Amino acid sequence: MSFRKTVFVLALVSASIPAAFANSGSTWVGGELGFESHPVQSSKTRAVVQKEFEAFRADPVTADGGTLVGGEAGYIRAQHSYAFQGGKLVHTDTIAHNTPKPSLVMTDVERQLFQKQYIN
Repeated sequence: MSFRKTVFVLALVSASIPAAFANSGSTWVGGELGFESHPVQSSKTRAVVQKEFEAFRADPVTADGGTLVGGEAGYIRAQHSYAFQGGKLVHTDTIAHNTPKPSLVMTDVERQLFQKQYIN
């Protein structure tokens, strides 16, 4: 076999190797664990959902105070704003400032669920 034929065969084999292992039956998709989507039953009617959607389209503010603007920007987060009033720095935004700090303490049930889901 000549050198050219050997190089051609090696190039052909190396080009076909990724295709041979592309769908090996693994649950990994693109390097990440795949997921399955299932239909979920709802107690809302189509008319109610449509009405909520139209209300959201009229005022696209999310629960955390951000705004969906579409286009390339997509989403604008709500920002804290401050101003000096009466010689003091006060909040002038509409974001709630009295929310409790998150707790890092897990209950036994939460710990068991975490271990069951991520460790085992």
